Formats: sequence, structure tokens, C-alpha cells
Amino acid sequence: MTNIPEVPQLGPNLHDAHPPMLPAEAVLEAEACLQCGGPCAAAPCVRACPAGIDIPGFIHDIAEHQPVEAARKIFADNILGGTCARVCPVQVLCEGSCVLLKEGRRAIQIGRLQRHATDAALDVAEPLVHRGAVQRKESVAVIGAGPAGLGCAAELAQRGFQVTIYESRDYPGGLITRGIAPYKQQYKPLPEELMQIRALGVDVRFGVTVGREITVDELRSRHQAIFLGVGMGDDMPAKIPGENLPGVWESLKFIEELKLGNPGSLHVGPRVAVIGGGNTAIDVAREAAMLWTTEVTSGNTAVDVSRQARMLGAREVMMLYRRSESEMPAFAHEITAAKDEGVRIVPLVAPIEFLGHDRVTGVRCIRMRLGAPDASGRPRPEPIPGSEFTLEVETVIKAIGQKPHSELLALFGVEMKGSVVRTGDEMETSAPGVFAGGDCINGGSTVVQAVSDGRKAAKAIARFLLGQAPPRVKATAPARVESEEGTIRHFQLDYRLTTAPKLCKGCNVCVTSCPTHTLKLDSVNQIEVKDPNTCVFCGLCEARCPDFAIWIVKGEAPRARPVELEEVAAS
Repeated sequence: MTNIPEVPQLGPNLHDAHPPMLPAEAVLEAEACLQCGGPCAAAPCVRACPAGIDIPGFIHDIAEHQPVEAARKIFADNILGGTCARVCPVQVLCEGSCVLLKEGRRAIQIGRLQRHATDAALDVAEPLVHRGAVQRKESVAVIGAGPAGLGCAAELAQRGFQVTIYESRDYPGGLITRGIAPYKQQYKPLPEELMQIRALGVDVRFGVTVGREITVDELRSRHQAIFLGVGMGDDMPAKIPGENLPGVWESLKFIEELKLGNPGSLHVGPRVAVIGGGNTAIDVAREAAMLWTTEVTSGNTAVDVSRQARMLGAREVMMLYRRSESEMPAFAHEITAAKDEGVRIVPLVAPIEFLGHDRVTGVRCIRMRLGAPDASGRPRPEPIPGSEFTLEVETVIKAIGQKPHSELLALFGVEMKGSVVRTGDEMETSAPGVFAGGDCINGGSTVVQAVSDGRKAAKAIARFLLGQAPPRVKATAPARVESEEGTIRHFQLDYRLTTAPKLCKGCNVCVTSCPTHTLKLDSVNQIEVKDPNTCVFCGLCEARCPDFAIWIVKGEAPRARPVELEEVAAS
């Protein structure tokens, strides 16, 4: 494919953190899913997914040995489903909401199952999404080929609109390519996903910078609406002496060199200091840590940076963070993984100078203490006079945040809210006909959230171009309840939750097992249903009841999205 760089795949020292499943392994894992979700209440994993993917549905397809059909369900809600299968923080999203955790069991491996399905489908190289039957004359410009821009473009094309993506770089992906360490994702499956988007009729133009190759006035004359999916810019400078010494890296440039350059040419040395406490810092630290471990045993963005550094051969990787470890913004599971891989967290420390002549040789630091809360609500770090000390290092990687694309955004005349673009409920900016989504409106979130923003904006753009009002949120119909011979049947369409209070001995096991707090004990310690519409029919209550006082029946009615997802999914 043109404009897609040839990128080396995982080498012997760059392992895959979430390896693919064998078909038999995937089927076995899928069969363990409880298939939660009813006509009125979606499964907790679906509620936790920003894209609202039909997770029980695609897992059922895998269990039926139909991974391509599973992938169709995934890509229907997330055009970057293969990428997100690798990079999503599933531990705090879908898997973190799995009802099995309620019982102290491990969650279904949703991320790896999603990778299994999407890999199988993309290998077939057949269309998984389709352009709308109605071809519309209205045209939309999408600025940026990152996850928000790609999500917006695909949704608009599926609705029949003409779409052109303008990307300043020579490759797609945005922060997927530049900011996610290789141990989570190499370049694949982004090229294959882009092929799916291009097959929808989307025109992708690389190497086009707004304000240089094309002006905003030209964009407005060619298109009836504009979507800004530009993300955030380069790393923030540390603004301390020695920042420009060789061996002092910005986190995004470091990861970009690993993924699109020659990882073997990177020399990090035995000691690496990563500045920052976010997920990018963890990523790079872990990558460097893991490679050293591989070499010793087999001869061979801030958390992410630290992990990456360890994989690249660093014997010691230190993360220098100015607050306490408990206040690090990185995900807790990422911090734990980094520490397990040998990354050392050094809290309450700030760099004040990078030392060296021809190359960085050390970091001069000062110890910090926590004072009164700042604007973020967290205790403000304050330097302790006379506490300076020096760490010897061969490489420093800064991962302290990103700058906004201020100059680019100013060309469109959009109102800002601090460092991000201000948008309304319909993702519209203050500039007429200009919409925005992704990191440029939230300062940095997950890839799946950016894709979701892009889809939400696309639907708003479609309404704007067609003169339609925003959809009304669908109200959940009142549940139907029937009593007969000591049993009470609670209905969600033809799904049924039945209780027999007279059999209940009041052990409370069903109440504590219920992941949606649907059940309670009444005044005489007998089972009672608080709101039948909240039941997800996971079956844990029925399986655990020692008195056989509760059971469920799943009908043929399709599972519905929860009310909060109806608004996002509405046409």
C-alpha cells in the first residue's frame, strides 16, 4: 500500500505482551463467557467499552468457530478493533468489569479474543464494513489520520458522505504509531485497518499540512464540514539545562524510532532515567527493562517509556516522579507490571539539570515534599532546599506530557479551554461547521475513546449536514411482573428472572453475587428484585442459590445497548 512504511516486525528482543491465541485456545476461552446482557441492560463489559462493542455477541461467534463473523461485530462499532485489541487498557475497561471478578475468578480474556477474531478476519482480506447504499454529495474534511480521524472518516463513509483525510505525516495512526511501545503493538494491524477504511471510498492524503500545503479557506471551499482529530503535539520541554544533550530523548521520538526506525541502532546504556509518571513513561521504561531480562536469560509513554527502556537492554531503569507513587497518573496495573520487570520508581524527585558534554552522563535532582493542593486537587510538590543529589545515567527519556497544536488550531479560529478545544454536546467547536474529538478535546485518553469520539462526531456532522435534530434518548420500558403460585416472574421482553421468595432462607449469597445490585432481601429476609430492568442475566444468582429460589430464562429477544449508549449509537 502506498504511503505505508515498511516496518520491521518483532525481533528477538522485542516480545509481544499480548500474544495471539491458538484457535482451540480461543474457542475454549470463549465458551467460558457467561453471555451476560438482556434486552434492557447490556453486559457490564459492554457498558465499560467506550465503543460499545457487542462483546458477548462476538465471543459467542468465536465459541461457534466463526471468528470472521465475530470481527464483523467488532468492526461495526470500532473500525480500529484490531489495534484496540492490543492497546486498550482492558484491565480497567471491559475485563475490569467482567462479572466473574465478582467471585474472585479471573476475567474472560476479552482483549486477546478480540485480537484473535480481528487477526483472522484481516488475514482473509475481505471487506468487513461497507459504504452506505445512499451516496451523498456532501463532503467532509478530516484533519488527522489518528484514531479519532479514522473513526470519524469510516463512520461518515458508511453513511454515504464524501470524506477526505488530510494527514501531515507520511503514515497513519497518530499516537498509536508514535506513542505506544512496540511490546504492545508493532505497526500491524493498522495498515490492514486503513485498507478497510479506504475501501469505503475515503480519500487519504498524506504529507499535507494545513497552513502549508492547503489553507483553511481552501478546506472550507471544498468541504461542507471539517473534523479536527489532530490529537496533541510533541513532548513538553523540561526547560532545564542540558536538555539538548545527546542521549536525552523525548518519549514520542524514542518510541517512533523504535517502531519506524532501526531499534538495533538505539544505544541506551546500562542506566536509564525516565522523567514522568504517566502511561507513556511506563511504556518506555518497561520496553527497556524487558530486553535486558531477555538477554540475561536467553542470550539474546512515562510508564510505557520505562518498560520500553528495560526491554532495550538497560540494566537499571529509574522513573523519576515529583509526587508520590500513589499519585502517579499511570494505570495501577501498568505500574505493578513495570515494577515486576525491574523498573525502579523514585518518587518525590525532580530533575534540575542534565549533566554531560558529548553525551548525557547524569541527572542532577532535588528531593520534593508535598504541600497544599494545586489546581488539580493533588498536593503540590515543593523542592526541599539543600537536598540535591546526582544520578549517573547513560540515557534520559522525558515523558512529562504533550503540547497542544496551538498554531494549527488557531488557523481554524476554535475556542480553547486551557490547552484543549472546547466542544459542545454535538462535538461542535465555536467555529461554524467545525467539529473535534480525541486527545485535542480531552488532553490525552485511550485509543478506543478517540475512536468513539470520532464516531460520535461523525453522527453529529451527518445531522448537521442533513439538518436533523439530535436523537432523543430512548427510555427503558417499565418491566412486566407476574405472580403465580408463590413465584414472581420479572420480564425484560422475553427474558425472565423468576424468584420464589417462600423458598428463600435469607443467606444473602445471591445479593452479594449480583454484579448489578438487582437483588436485595426484604424485611423478612426473603429474596426481592429491586429493578428487573437492571438484570444482565449472568446467572450467578441462580448458580449460587442453595435454596433453588431464583432462576433465569433467556429468550430470543436481542440484547439492547444500555440507555447511555443508545444516544451514541443512534442514527
